[in-house]
Amino acid sequence: MGEVKRIYPESKTGLINWIEQNFHDIDEFIFIAQMKDNTSMFIYDTYSYRNALGMLEIAKDNTHTLAHDGEFIPKRRNEHGN
Repeated sequence: MGEVKRIYPESKTGLINWIEQNFHDIDEFIFIAQMKDNTSMFIYDTYSYRNALGMLEIAKDNTHTLAHDGEFIPKRRNEHGN
């Protein structure tokens, strides 16, 4: 399994901080965001289609493993549904 980091509780600030701290070590990336209007944004910078698919499969496998082991921590909705 790849390295897994759950950024909590300030997830957006935590993500920005993690990117800033690791900026020069990031070689390729895939980023998927669910927007408030229920659309999704897919952002990527990879050397190949295969590398992109490989990273997505790693993320999928990590998610399944965390869920199976009871370690997946979902975001909680507040009283306004966000």
